[in-house]
Amino acid sequence: MQSVQYKLIEVVCPLCGSAKAVPVPMTLFSEKKFGHVKIQVPKGVACEEHVFIVFLDVQARIIGYETVDISISSLAKFEPREDGSIEDGKTISLREFIEIMGFQCFAGLVHAKLFNYPLYIIVKEEFKVNLNVINNVLEDVMPEMYKNTRSLKTITYPSDVYPVATYFYALVKNKRKVAFLMNPRKQIVQMPWKTGLELEKTIINSAVSKQDQNEQLKFLAFYISKFLEDVDKTIIILKTLKKSSLKDLVKKLQEKAITSTVTKNYINSIKEFIHRRISPDIAKKIHN
Repeated sequence: MQSVQYKLIEVVCPLCGSAKAVPVPMTLFSEKKFGHVKIQVPKGVACEEHVFIVFLDVQARIIGYETVDISISSLAKFEPREDGSIEDGKTISLREFIEIMGFQCFAGLVHAKLFNYPLYIIVKEEFKVNLNVINNVLEDVMPEMYKNTRSLKTITYPSDVYPVATYFYALVKNKRKVAFLMNPRKQIVQMPWKTGLELEKTIINSAVSKQDQNEQLKFLAFYISKFLEDVDKTIIILKTLKKSSLKDLVKKLQEKAITSTVTKNYINSIKEFIHRRISPDIAKKIHN
C-alpha cells in the first residue's frame, strides 16, 4: 500500500496575517492537469480566529485567498460623511477594515498608494463596492505631500464575454503591467514590485496591536511617516557618496535611525521609494 506524500505549504491568513506551514496531500495536484486546487483552512490551523480558503495552482503554488465570512461588498452599505465618519458617526477601525479587505490586499493597497503605483479592483458588473470608503482610509494614512496622488479604481469584468476569470485577468495584467490588481475575493491578482510586503505587514501589525481601535489608523499613519523620515536620512547619506552597497548603507542608516530596525529588505524598500517618488538617479547609487 502506497503511503500518501505531503508537502508543507506556508499559508497566510488573509484577515490577520498569521502564517503557518500546513501539510497538503500531493494527490490533490497529481489528479489535476490544469486549473486550481481549493483548500479550506479551518480555524486554529493557521490562526486561532479565522476560517479561510487558499487557492493553489497545479504546481502547488499559492495564487490567492478567500475568506468565508466577511466580504468586500459589505463596504457598499457605508456612505462616508465629510469628516470621514460612517453610519452612526463611528469611524471604521483599522482592524475592521482589514477584516473586510483582507490583510494581504490591504497591505498591497498601502504599498501601491505610498509607492505611487496604479491600483485597481477587478469586479463584475453587478458587484457593488464603495470606493469612497476605501480611498478615504488610504488617504487618511498617507502623509500630506502624498495625498491625492493615486486612488483605487475599478475595472469591470464582463463575465458574459469571459466566462473564465483567469483569462480576463491575463488580459488586464498584460495591459497594466505596473499596476496593483486585486479582486473582491481578497486575492492579489498582480503585485508589480519585487520587494514584497514585509514593510507594510510590519507596520500594519504594529498599528493593529494598539488596544484603542480608534487610534489604530493614526498609528499606521505615524509608522508610515517614520519610514519616510528614514528615506530622507538615506538620501542625505547618498548625496555624499557616489555609490553604496546594501550592507554599508544598513550600517550608516543604523547610526542615524537608531529607533528603526534597519535590514537589507528595509533598505530595498527605501530604494524603491526613492526610485518611484524622488529620483531614479539617487536610487541607482544603492547596489547589491
